[in-house]
Amino acid sequence: MPPMETPTPVYTPPPELRTYMDDFRGYINRNHSTQLQTYDDLHLFSIGARRSTRNIFWMSLWHYLDIKASVEPSAAIDETLSIDSFPQFYKDAKLNLAENILYQRRGGNGTAIRVLNESNFESEPEDVSWDQLRDLVRLLADALSSSGLELGDIVVAIGGNNKISLALMLATASLGGIFSSFATDVGEQALLDRLSQLRPRFLFTDAEYTYNGKSHMILPKVHSVWHKLTRSPNAELVITTPYNTEDQSVGLESFLKRAKGKPLSFLQLPFNTPIFVMFSSGTTGTPKAIVHSHGGVVINLKKEYRLHCNFDERDVYFHYTNIGWALWNIMLGSLFCGSTLVLYDGSPFYPTPECCLQRILSAGVTAFGAGPKYFSELRRRNISAKSMKSNQLKLLLSTGAVLTPALSSWMAESFGSLCQISFSGGTELCGSFVHGTVSLPTYPGEIPVKALGMAIEVYPSSSSPDHKTPGPSLPAGESGELVCTQPFPNMPMHFLHDPGRRRYFNTYFSSIPGVWTHGDHMYTSPHTGGIYILGRSDGVLNPSGVRFGSGEIYSLIERHFAEEIVDSICIGQRREGDETEKVILFVVLRLRNALPIRDGEWHRLRARIRDCITKALSRRHVPSAIFPVSRIPYNVNGKKMEIPLKAVVSEGNRAFAKRKFTVDEVDALRDYVQYYEKVEESVDKDDEQDIVGKSKL
Repeated sequence: MPPMETPTPVYTPPPELRTYMDDFRGYINRNHSTQLQTYDDLHLFSIGARRSTRNIFWMSLWHYLDIKASVEPSAAIDETLSIDSFPQFYKDAKLNLAENILYQRRGGNGTAIRVLNESNFESEPEDVSWDQLRDLVRLLADALSSSGLELGDIVVAIGGNNKISLALMLATASLGGIFSSFATDVGEQALLDRLSQLRPRFLFTDAEYTYNGKSHMILPKVHSVWHKLTRSPNAELVITTPYNTEDQSVGLESFLKRAKGKPLSFLQLPFNTPIFVMFSSGTTGTPKAIVHSHGGVVINLKKEYRLHCNFDERDVYFHYTNIGWALWNIMLGSLFCGSTLVLYDGSPFYPTPECCLQRILSAGVTAFGAGPKYFSELRRRNISAKSMKSNQLKLLLSTGAVLTPALSSWMAESFGSLCQISFSGGTELCGSFVHGTVSLPTYPGEIPVKALGMAIEVYPSSSSPDHKTPGPSLPAGESGELVCTQPFPNMPMHFLHDPGRRRYFNTYFSSIPGVWTHGDHMYTSPHTGGIYILGRSDGVLNPSGVRFGSGEIYSLIERHFAEEIVDSICIGQRREGDETEKVILFVVLRLRNALPIRDGEWHRLRARIRDCITKALSRRHVPSAIFPVSRIPYNVNGKKMEIPLKAVVSEGNRAFAKRKFTVDEVDALRDYVQYYEKVEESVDKDDEQDIVGKSKL
């Protein structure tokens, strides 16, 4: 639950700090005779809140960020068009994403990327200069072109977070191809579901990968999927790492020999030309294949990293991710600013969490990013980052799940009083709706600002009985749906195989007419103006008509029970025949001396949890049942699987037949089926069995 009074900031900008955000505000003031004094002034200007200034803002942003284009736009946006009409931005502009990363570093010997993996931890990382990156991109683009890649063809990579994956993306972009990527641990069915939609012209794949010190062969899985695909006769499978096989697959070395010595060039493309296909989770049906444009990705990500994160060529950025997560595409935006990007492929806890963190910090990292689950594990192990050698950090970034105030405060203790930037948006935006800024104080667990150009409001829930028309926007202090009321340039172009954008429209515009409904539950602090993302609104808890986000429960658990509870997940249950929804809280208990908790201790702890929730929130917020388990289900992106778990405890085994889960997800969820039947008999019983010792979880 957000604090009820003004909290103490974990970061306060120094008085002498001058940021790119400040400079951009001055740029607009000078060129348009305005007097924008604060971030709020600039944001209101960017969304045309006081007068029609959106076209001025987006054109000013284009010129200030020095977007490289062969044809400049004649206008940024027609301000009369609504967001659900899918208006186009930057009319007449022609550009290329790859050129905007590589052009301004031409001739540069500075480090573009710093490559780390589990095998080079004991040696120096591989530094790749801008010239070397350009040459690798040139070679790959030459080979792709010589192999027949044409405008609009799809290139897919299954690989690690390394220089080949990055260079393949840039080479594909330079030729006008479309790029999509998957982590090496993607499940066979998940891969088949996605490749069946993509129908790639080229599929590049590693033969095996190493994670947590162990090698995993993936070639049989990839071959199995490849042979099941309906593909064109000229589609090719290329193996990017050494392998031993008797089939006829092409190796990367042989593929590169097709290059004919062509110089690197960048096909000039209209702003709305596809570059990325990124997939939704797919837990409730066929994964949505979301298509993003060259122009939308360039303008938005350069805005986020230059203005919100204050990045330039002096920064060295690390964010833990793999190439199958949207964050990989997003973090590449730092390269638009000339920053050095650290690419790490492996476990964040190998060989130990301390060693891995120290190795990354030793790479000269100035900005460090990860998900709340990672930071929570560091806290569990009581790791102090600020005492580590070679620590040059000035910025912490977090995304992917709710960052609670308690965890945010701990991060300030462990890493020091650095600026913490949480951001939220994701796959649909290849970017963020709400973001941070080094220009303003950061409060624990808060996302400081609405991102520039994003007209974000909090609306009553689309499921409210009296909700028939958009708005009005809820005041600070009331939670509701995160919506966007104005178009933005990085809106998805379309979904693959979605004639007339029907699925696209139904996903974001059908629940509340005329605005983009993102599916997040949001709260704005009346004390600081900061933003709390309380969880997915389709996973919002609704017992007895009281709607609240699971993040409110997590915040209380972390704040008051950190010594006893390691992790938790809170979901709703409504089975067929249930008149109302019940709330169930699952907790992982911290073992003491490797011994399970005794019955009496568990009963007292459970009572304290209920009492705490009652006092901090209300009696209606108290879970109907609280169960101890051995692990919390997370997906591959480090997000708690609230919605899939809700389905399992509400539908039992039928949930697995109705939804598409990966093998790992099924493994994480299977033992929770017992709670489909178990909840009623366990409510408010103090004489229950020793469920700590006997639970299958």
